[in-house]
Amino acid sequence: MAKGADRPTDKSLFWQIVEERDVRLDHVQRAVLRYLADVGGAATDFELRMRVSHPPSRIRQALEGLAREGLVELETSEGYVVASLTRGGQRVA
Repeated sequence: MAKGADRPTDKSLFWQIVEERDVRLDHVQRAVLRYLADVGGAATDFELRMRVSHPPSRIRQALEGLAREGLVELETSEGYVVASLTRGGQRVA
């Protein structure tokens, strides 16, 4: 059974992810990571557009950049892109 601390449920995970990585993140990527950490580690691109308040193309661009850095894993489900946080290249949620 996984401990509660192993799940991304608070903002401390966001800061761990950002501070542990030597990557340059723009404000949209940071907002996406912060939102994913707040909601438990996964969200659809539609949900991110509504919560982060940026156009679909900008959200997808942010997600693709985060995926290249190994910070999120992207999957497609029922026409939506689902982004899940990763830690050290391993899926968290």
